[in-house]
Amino acid sequence: MVSLDELALGISELVESYAEDVIKEMEKVLDETADKVLAYIQSKAPKSGQAYGFAESFVAVPEGEGINKRIAIYSSTKGRLTHLLEFGFTHRGGKFVGPRPFMRPAYDAFAPDMVEKIKSIIERGGSE
Repeated sequence: MVSLDELALGISELVESYAEDVIKEMEKVLDETADKVLAYIQSKAPKSGQAYGFAESFVAVPEGEGINKRIAIYSSTKGRLTHLLEFGFTHRGGKFVGPRPFMRPAYDAFAPDMVEKIKSIIERGGSE
């Protein structure tokens, strides 16, 4: 016969194993999605004639770990230009330069699939 303490310990171990598997798989999906978003932004952002131009200035920087992990994607050297190109702007002389969105379309293209994959991971317990 199994005591309640042994049963509780067994259940606790199973839950811990489940959580570890889920977190590993979720981190993997997050990393893959960040790579796709970064590649999309670098391919769609305006190019410049410089050796290290605007599109190439984008980086993906992971922050935290486990369930608190997030990945920030931003222009490491030309961040002050990003919103102007994404949303458009008006020159001081009055000339309007239209928006050239590249960040929001990347999010729209890859985030829904990431969310569905994460839901699937949670449902199946993280093991493939």
